[in-house]
Parts: sequence; C-alpha cells; structure tokens
Amino acid sequence: MKKYIPVLILSITIAILFTYCKITNRADKQENTIAVTDNISATQNNATLPLSLKNNTELKLVNGKGEFLLDKNTKEQQTYSFRNDNSKEVFIELIPANDTANLRINQIISPTNKSDGPFGRDLVYNLSEKGVYQIKIGESLMQGDPFRGKYTLKLQLK
Repeated sequence: MKKYIPVLILSITIAILFTYCKITNRADKQENTIAVTDNISATQNNATLPLSLKNNTELKLVNGKGEFLLDKNTKEQQTYSFRNDNSKEVFIELIPANDTANLRINQIISPTNKSDGPFGRDLVYNLSEKGVYQIKIGESLMQGDPFRGKYTLKLQLK
C-alpha cells in the first residue's frame, strides 16, 4: 500500500492542475468574448455615420465652390467630405506642385456607403443622393514613388 501513495499523490496533483487550467481557460475565453462584443457594439453605434468620420475633414464650400491648399505625407490616405443638398454633380480636381506627382482620387463614398473609384486627378461625378460624400485621396500603388508635399484640391458642385 505504501508504494501506491506517491502515485496517488501525483494523480491528485495532476487532476488539480488540469481542473485549474480548464477554469482559467474558460475565464480567458469569457474575457475575449466580452472584448469582441464591446468592439461590435462600438461599430454598431457608429453605423449611423458613413464609414469612419474620425479621420475626416469636412470641406466648407462657399456657393458650392471651394479651393483648398493641402499638405500630404508619404503613403498617407486623406479623407475629405462635403455635403450635397441639391446638386446633380461635382467637379473635383487635384493640382500638385509637380505634374509628375503620384496623386489621385482613390475613392468617392456616397452617403449610403457605396464606393466608386479609383479615378485620376480630375473628375466630374454624378451625385445621385443627398447627404455627406467622402473623397479619399492618395497614391496609386501601381505607379511611381509615394507623394509627399502640397497640392490644391478644387471642388465645385453643379
């Protein structure tokens, strides 16, 4: 009987460790589930806004027109928005200081999150919806070096 005592103690120790690991693993899974749920509800709370307006600058147009001198860093995608109340189309033009600059209109996103693009440096785009449109400006990954510098963004609602 004495020779079975060490085996019995070892078996009890392994059983306790196994049970403790399972309980700890369950607690970790619950924390992960809570984190994911919090993340989803944060996304659902922002669902009323088109995409992410956190890194977005709204362009103030005067009589449906605007000309903005902007600065861009290398590999940065910039997002600007404008409000359309009753116009049928918008004219957008990017004018970099250097004609060979790798800069374009990557996307236009409608108030209902429909995206269109990529485009070049100038564009006449039909506005089928009322609300806030977003313009994403960046480099073309297929051509040239990344752009860094100043450029002019012209916008005109028609």
